[in-house]
Amino acid sequence: MPSITVGVDAGGSKTAVVHAIDGEPSRIEICDGANASIGGIEVAAGIIAQAIERSLDGAIPHAIFVGAAGASRPQVRQTIESVLRSRYAGAKVQVRDDAYVALRAAVPDGDGVVVVAGTGSIAYAQHGERGFRCGGYGYLLGDDGSGFAIGSAAIAHLLRCYDGRVPRDELAAALEEYLHATDLESALQNVYRSDRPVNAVASAARLVMEVAQAGGRSATRIVQQAAQGLGDLVKSVIARAELTGAHVPIVLAGGLLRSSSLLTYLLETRLLNEYPNMTVRKDAVEPCMGALAQAQRLLES
Repeated sequence: MPSITVGVDAGGSKTAVVHAIDGEPSRIEICDGANASIGGIEVAAGIIAQAIERSLDGAIPHAIFVGAAGASRPQVRQTIESVLRSRYAGAKVQVRDDAYVALRAAVPDGDGVVVVAGTGSIAYAQHGERGFRCGGYGYLLGDDGSGFAIGSAAIAHLLRCYDGRVPRDELAAALEEYLHATDLESALQNVYRSDRPVNAVASAARLVMEVAQAGGRSATRIVQQAAQGLGDLVKSVIARAELTGAHVPIVLAGGLLRSSSLLTYLLETRLLNEYPNMTVRKDAVEPCMGALAQAQRLLES
């Protein structure tokens, strides 16, 4: 009988699932985001379970490893594990924080640091058997340097333009087109009445980065603040993990950090200046592939 393993990366904007039959990976299946902090724990667990079913198309897995946003909280982790074990009674199931999976996708073993910036943000460090986190509080209470933080700052800039507090500029014009807004009222309505307002705000981050790349001053300031926030997360987690001076990799992961941009340039520059012994790497492997590798280890344990 062939062995079937499943790896899942569940974040705020998407859930990516891949399974392997005797080690041969399938294509990656992309489904809705499953962030327990945004949609609730039961909803997130249901989305993850449905995404796995969609990927497997009737196959029965032997091991499932999930990296999920919010899974550092025991209630989130235990709920997702319970839902999956009830559906796949014979499978080994383990759920970890999505930051752990992002690190292990790029650094399969050993110590390392990862900073993840997508809809939300978090920094994570592994030192020996211990893991350390900084950030990841969710869009209401933190997520410095995240897509939501960048998008929120930019939309607030547009609203201040409408109020006459700051001059209208290229960022405001780009945001009006993005939001299909013509005035303050329509901008507010199109954000608050969106089916998924958190994602609508976070998705504006790429637009901000494009305007910043083209030299827009307001957008550049927002990106600079984001880089500062992400750098602070990394600095804190390195200190807490007692990795200062160590020769370990720092991985830049998540949708905002995957491609070179002003944000990655500013962040890389700061990190290399502060930690000359460390190497900075952009993730070349999808986090769900890291989860799949962990599922294989789970199967063999």
